[in-house]
Amino acid sequence: REAMFALRRKKGALIEEKKAIRERLDVTRAKADKISNDRKSARSTMRYSNLDDIEKEIQKLQRKQETTSMSLSDEKRIIKEMDALQASKKTVAEIRSKETDLEDTKEQRKAITAELNKKDKEIDAVQKEIEQKEKKLDTLKDKHSNSKETLQKLFDERDAIKKAMDEKHKERNVCRQKFREANNEWYTVQRALKAQRQMQYEEEKKKREEEKAAWLKKKEEEELKKIPYEEEMALCDYLADYLTRTYLTDSKEEKQKAEEEALKKKNADVVSVSEDPFANFKPMNKRSEDTYFSTGKNSKKKGKNRQGKKVKAAPFILNVDSFEQFGLLNLTPPTCVENVEASVAELKAKKKWYSEQPRGSVPTAADIRKANE
Repeated sequence: REAMFALRRKKGALIEEKKAIRERLDVTRAKADKISNDRKSARSTMRYSNLDDIEKEIQKLQRKQETTSMSLSDEKRIIKEMDALQASKKTVAEIRSKETDLEDTKEQRKAITAELNKKDKEIDAVQKEIEQKEKKLDTLKDKHSNSKETLQKLFDERDAIKKAMDEKHKERNVCRQKFREANNEWYTVQRALKAQRQMQYEEEKKKREEEKAAWLKKKEEEELKKIPYEEEMALCDYLADYLTRTYLTDSKEEKQKAEEEALKKKNADVVSVSEDPFANFKPMNKRSEDTYFSTGKNSKKKGKNRQGKKVKAAPFILNVDSFEQFGLLNLTPPTCVENVEASVAELKAKKKWYSEQPRGSVPTAADIRKANE
């Protein structure tokens, strides 16, 4: 089939070339006809078509003019004929030129005709090939005639499937439209719920802000009822008491006092016994009074141990919280035991200073803590 298309295209191209050649032939033929007509019209006005005949006639008229006596009118007529003969020389030359052009045109017509015949032969050869291909195609068509029926059945099945697909597409479009309507309704409900939640949120937010404002107002009123800088003065008392108990009071005396108070409390709870059989008895110290185990070595060893013991001074320690608390009071914490007493005095003076300050004149510990965050 592709070869057939190629041959038909080739034939079409040859026919176009043939048309162009025929147009050239028509132009050449028209040119030859024009030259022939011009030559005929030129010959119809001339008595002589040969230059020699014209020249002889001119010489004859000149001799007659020179040798014969004639009237003036006859002489003028002879002169006029001689001028016409002289002018006809040019026309004869033009006729000869046209004859030459006519011969050239005839040659061109012959060449174009030969070229046209050649194109006709080429077109005939291509037409023969086309006919051969058409015969082959007809043979193939005959062989595949049964396949047309099969193709038609397939086409019918395809059309039926297309029709079923169109029906399904229509059902899909209906379902899609229902879904869109339901989806739009759902979004409408969602927007309404969102607007309702937003309104509820705004109301709750307004209520929270009102409650917070009331709480802040109540807190401010409670703060106004309190003593100014109560927290800072309590912090001064706490730090002064901590430093006094830790570094300025003897721990042994404190311990002894605590033991005495515990003993008094214990004796107050014990009931006295009358007629005690163990009265005036005291417990025996085995380490010092047992005759079996009190040896010289032990006594020497004990004496040596007492002499070897050395009392070490407790290290000065302040935790990080204490440093921070001193910073809240704008005081410098002590760095050794010797500075503790002075720090206690500064704390007491700071407490007194806070008690003398009006409310809001100096930043509180909470303000300093918030600024440091």
